[in-house]
Amino acid sequence: GAGPLVRRSSFQSDLGRKDHVYWDWLSAAKFVAAGAILFGLGWVWQTRQDVLDAYTAQTNIDEVQIPPLSLSAATIPDAEQGRSFSLAVAPDLADASPARLAYLEPESTPAAISAGSSSLSGKVVGLAADDTGGRVLLTRVTSGGAGEVSVPIEDDGSWSARNIVGGRYRVRAFVPSLRASNGSTVLFLRDDQDRKVNLAVTTPPQDLVLDVVGTEDVVIGSESVAAVTVGRQVVTPDGRSVVSPVAGLDVQATFSPIVSLLSADTSTTDQGGAVRFLVRCDLAGTAAVTLVAGEQRAVLTIPPCLTPEQKAELEEVDDG
Repeated sequence: GAGPLVRRSSFQSDLGRKDHVYWDWLSAAKFVAAGAILFGLGWVWQTRQDVLDAYTAQTNIDEVQIPPLSLSAATIPDAEQGRSFSLAVAPDLADASPARLAYLEPESTPAAISAGSSSLSGKVVGLAADDTGGRVLLTRVTSGGAGEVSVPIEDDGSWSARNIVGGRYRVRAFVPSLRASNGSTVLFLRDDQDRKVNLAVTTPPQDLVLDVVGTEDVVIGSESVAAVTVGRQVVTPDGRSVVSPVAGLDVQATFSPIVSLLSADTSTTDQGGAVRFLVRCDLAGTAAVTLVAGEQRAVLTIPPCLTPEQKAELEEVDDG
């Protein structure tokens, strides 16, 4: 019975020795790993310090320092030691005569209209059945002036201008002393272009054109002349719409209550279509005049009546 017990004890003893050796190797490995880690950290720290020293070491800073620049007079070399350049003596121009420059005429574009390769044409509306002598006026505007040409209006209202040069044009139609366009049509015509332009003419209104002119602000108690012009819009023989004075027409005037009429209330227009009334301001305020000329009646505003203080204030503003 003793044999088996001895073999079991021997086996257990061998197992204990192996376990002890295992733990000894494990402890040694831990110490080796710890040492390697410490060595690595030390190497990294030293490398970092070496890099920083390369930028912060005093010796490196001394190598790039620049000495201060002195601007004192002592640093300026003596002029006698040598000159790098010298100023040339200016010539004497006291007796020299100025050169005469030739005058050159500025370039300009001729205003001629004919002898071109373009054309303008169209229709004119607003004509009466018995209108004769109607024309379309073309004005070419250039830097060299303005050229004009007119072409007839046919019975059907058509018109055309052939073989003209390109450029900027003003175009209008008219019937002498009867009808005209309200302003001009402005256009640009290219070379070798055929362009259509329709125009219209109107008959001027037959109403009288009444206006108050030449009257300034009047101070209370002062006298003034109120001038009135009478005209009528007409078309001239060359097709321009203008206001023509109407002479020999009786005009009656009635002024606001703050204005006293010192002359007759009715007067006849002169050759310039004007009548004049003598008035006096009695009170401050805005005034008006009612005019009756023939069968036409108009109410127009005239300059206000002012106190002396108001007049002085306006004069100060004008002077300022």
